Amino acid sequence: MNCKLLFLVIVIYFFFFSTCKEGYNSFNIGEFVHVDDEVEEDKFFQITKREKHPSLLNVYGEPLQSCREHGSNDTRGSWNDGFCSELKGGVHQICLDVDKTDDFSKNTGQGNWTDKRKGKSHCMCLGAWALYKAKQEKGLIPKTDNELNCESIMDDALHDRYVDKWNTWNGHELENQIVHGVNELYKQCYEKGTTTQKEHIKQLYKDLTSSRPEFHTTDIHKKYT
Repeated sequence: MNCKLLFLVIVIYFFFFSTCKEGYNSFNIGEFVHVDDEVEEDKFFQITKREKHPSLLNVYGEPLQSCREHGSNDTRGSWNDGFCSELKGGVHQICLDVDKTDDFSKNTGQGNWTDKRKGKSHCMCLGAWALYKAKQEKGLIPKTDNELNCESIMDDALHDRYVDKWNTWNGHELENQIVHGVNELYKQCYEKGTTTQKEHIKQLYKDLTSSRPEFHTTDIHKKYT
């Protein structure tokens, strides 16, 4: 190879290398977004979209995540500092994505206030969630699915002390609506979970329903236990 050709190859090599290095150095971590809206991990950084509670657990036995997105100043989600919990006497433990419901407040006898919650999450009470799902099962309103943010639902939502207190709610109840509400919560969160998460929520469901025969003949109870 003559000297001129060799020199040209070397120049091209160094030009290419310096360009790649410059492009890498200009990479902005802040522009990286994880499509799951939860956590993206790398060797050098971690990005999280939702805060975690220091003591409360969710239905997976993991730290309860905020229903309100990290950094949001939204104060109208029926939550306690962004979390669906009962720490201040509230009943709203079911975190859901309003956009994935169909006229939730109207279809549960509450007017049309969820129209103003489009694009947001909200903590709903078990009574309203159960009525919504019971109406769907009976064909009274359109069916919807995948509404729940399971990491943001407190483990108490599948415990006797909560279910017995809030399975009825505003006088619009349907017979056995709590069965539909609990079953749909369990089904959605079970299907979204990892192996470990599935084991935990399955045990919560079994403990809750073991002495409740109204659950035992349902398709979800037969399939998932």
